[in-house]
Amino acid sequence: MAAAPTAMKREFTMFSALSVAFAFVSPIVALYSVLGVGLSASGPAFIWGGLVLYAGQFVVVLTLGVLASKWAESGGIYQWSRRLLGHRYGWFASWTYICTLLITLPAVAYAGAVLIPPIFDIPAADPGFVTWLAVGLLALTTVVNLAGRVFIKILMVGVLVAEAVGSVGVAIWLLFFERHQTLDYISPASLGEFDGVFFAAPFVMAIAFSSYFAIGFESASSIAEEVKRPKRAVPRAMVVSFFAIMSIVLLSTLAFTLAVPSDEFLQNPENAADPAVAIMAATFPEPVFRGVLALFVIAFAASLMTIQITVSRIVWATARNGELPFARTLTRLSGDTGLPRVAVLVTAVVAVLLFIPFQSEGIQMALISFSSVGFFISFLFPILGMAIARVRGSWHDEPDLFLGRAGRAVSVLALIWLFFQIVNVAWPRESGAGWATDWSTVIGVGVVGVLGVAVEWWVHRKRLHAAATGSTLVVIERSEDADDEELVEPLAR
Repeated sequence: MAAAPTAMKREFTMFSALSVAFAFVSPIVALYSVLGVGLSASGPAFIWGGLVLYAGQFVVVLTLGVLASKWAESGGIYQWSRRLLGHRYGWFASWTYICTLLITLPAVAYAGAVLIPPIFDIPAADPGFVTWLAVGLLALTTVVNLAGRVFIKILMVGVLVAEAVGSVGVAIWLLFFERHQTLDYISPASLGEFDGVFFAAPFVMAIAFSSYFAIGFESASSIAEEVKRPKRAVPRAMVVSFFAIMSIVLLSTLAFTLAVPSDEFLQNPENAADPAVAIMAATFPEPVFRGVLALFVIAFAASLMTIQITVSRIVWATARNGELPFARTLTRLSGDTGLPRVAVLVTAVVAVLLFIPFQSEGIQMALISFSSVGFFISFLFPILGMAIARVRGSWHDEPDLFLGRAGRAVSVLALIWLFFQIVNVAWPRESGAGWATDWSTVIGVGVVGVLGVAVEWWVHRKRLHAAATGSTLVVIERSEDADDEELVEPLAR
């Protein structure tokens, strides 16, 4: 009987890693998720907040690229943090990232499911029905993840087609044939004067609400052990996917904003809630409109699939070091190519259970806000760890790493930006829906933190016991032999 595999097969290329990062929060998902709240909070000049966001996130991408070029391991954020400042620090990075991803799964699934009823002309679908559609969408992407990397690649091709038509194609059509506003409409002057609290200023809120535009690029690192020559491929995939998403999101945001017929259009609550869908419904014939919505659903499905890939890999990588309950079960690999199917199934079940208390559209923005700040806190762990390691003298900006010696200056800028953006996204702004909604992000971070302390206490007791008995927590010893290996395809005969 053949022994169970302990390492995942390297079947992904740099293009695969790029596709995973691109699909994680695709331009369609990013735009649809926050355009309505962005226009409501900051007006037509919302796009300028996105520009500032991309400038800040660019230095984050570069800094994480440096870490990816040094350590090419699955569950990048966890692995980098652990190697920089030790197991306990890395564990909290992993816990934060896992919780963020698990909460993101139902948020994205629900947002995608909302688009399905209009495709079939089902009016006024209630939250319960949409929730079941979201569970079905998550079940579909789970099956794809369990089936193998070939099927993952097929869905990646589907999302690229969906983006080409649903994002770029629709944006170009709107700009050329349905533009109702001039460029003056998005002038920064339209933000108006403001004398209140800094974090309640329209421009600062625009930066906060556009946060979903620029996350997900780090997911390329989650499959590093499945990518050929990852120390070169992963950093490049992160940067290229970042620029691809940035270009398409900004183009689409500009197109939809200039396609707003009038100020009265956004004063209608239904239009304000989903301006992208409302504009398309008013622009395209019904069959075309339904076809575009179907492309949107494909993009959301691909996003769900890649989020699940990311969270299952970081769960697997953390369990491999013996730092999660039921670690031996979670580290099981199956199939000839070594897929972490147990981790995939467990994350899917947890995500489905999270739907139980969240069966309403009102919770959607709270979920997106929490997941956004969760991503920024997750990014902070390795970048802050790098800064502390520099002070201690345990990190050196080696010339053969991504960015070389320029990495020091870039990482300092990334650290400053992340501190600002975490406060900006988590700031309890008045929404009119009550204090619980206004403070939901802070409350969510607190709950995750308290649970994390409790679980880590259990893990730390296991570490102390292992140290006292001379044993080890590690379930699988990782080999780094293939990280820099030049893979040469056999010559055709």
